[in-house]
Amino acid sequence: METGSVRTNSKGGQDLFCEKTFCYRLIASIFGDVGIVWVLAEESPLIIRVVFPQNGMSTTDMIRRDFPDAEEGLHKNLKKTFSSIKAFLDGACVNFSMKFVGIDWCRDFQRRVLLKTMRIPRGSVISYGKLAKMISAPGAARAVGSALAGNPFPIIIPCHRVVKSDGYAGQFGGGNEVKKALLRMEGVEIDNRGKVDPDTFYITL
Repeated sequence: METGSVRTNSKGGQDLFCEKTFCYRLIASIFGDVGIVWVLAEESPLIIRVVFPQNGMSTTDMIRRDFPDAEEGLHKNLKKTFSSIKAFLDGACVNFSMKFVGIDWCRDFQRRVLLKTMRIPRGSVISYGKLAKMISAPGAARAVGSALAGNPFPIIIPCHRVVKSDGYAGQFGGGNEVKKALLRMEGVEIDNRGKVDPDTFYITL
């Protein structure tokens, strides 16, 4: 189904989710269905959430929990992005376009963290503390972790490539095991303690 309807009642750019019709697309993967939630914004589709199944709840149920009126649908301008996400989940090396991704809806600090995270190359990782320094916020490792924990666009923005300073993978919206599986898929070695190979740490961004 292709859909192009949207109800908008935005006040000066605030309450961006208010009174809007949301759509979603499910993409099958080895991790289960991954959901892509999108909305029309000024006649253009905009991805606002990437959803992994978790805690025994299906992706569809998670989407419906946060977006009760969401309907399954496809927009022609998003077909390439959906194909890229599918290819990534199948193990391909993919460079994502941000043209139809709603990163500007994120708050300033989180947007800075996410844009820097996008520059971490496939097969490499960086620590939360090092990433904080890279955005000129030394000592803000915890805040960086919180910003990544709320990353609306996992996969598109590879927050799974940010790990603890001691090498442990750390948390991920789709679950710790999914994070480690994504890293292994990209060639990052993880030992039986769950720690990444220190040689894969990315030094400069």
